[in-house]
Amino acid sequence: MKRQAVGPCLAVLSALALVASPGEAGDSHAVFAELAAGFVPVANDVPLILGVGVRVFGIHEVWGRLGYMPVGDDVGYAFGVVGYRAALRPGRVVRPIVGAYFAGLPATCGHDDEGRPACTPDRLFIFSATGGIRIEPRAWLGIAALLSLGVDSYPNPFGMVEIATTFALPLGE
Repeated sequence: MKRQAVGPCLAVLSALALVASPGEAGDSHAVFAELAAGFVPVANDVPLILGVGVRVFGIHEVWGRLGYMPVGDDVGYAFGVVGYRAALRPGRVVRPIVGAYFAGLPATCGHDDEGRPACTPDRLFIFSATGGIRIEPRAWLGIAALLSLGVDSYPNPFGMVEIATTFALPLGE
């Protein structure tokens, strides 16, 4: 089931990367840092996330993130994420975002019908598509609202809403 989902997702991302034209002459490559907070309804998790990445041609972003769960079923656990996204409409204030990521947690946690948390030492992996809108009032500042939908290795459906702030440092034309 998971292998069947990966192919179509990669095909869609590849097609988007091909149709997304390189940025205008004023767009630059950049490195960026990102601060985010999210909510995962199924697990009642609230991840706090810090990330870094690289933007090329004003559109393509490859990034890595580290996060921590202060509340929820996965309370006290850290996690890692790597991903790709296309931030379309370079140089504009409102930018649609589409992408995908892969995440890993050191344990599989859940809760019973009475809400009591329980964890097993089995690692949990998540593959998710993500999309949303980023508002960029300045070229170096972005504020995004994102929705992620995917599946985890348990296998359960995965969903997350998140708010992120991106700080970019241009590298040149």
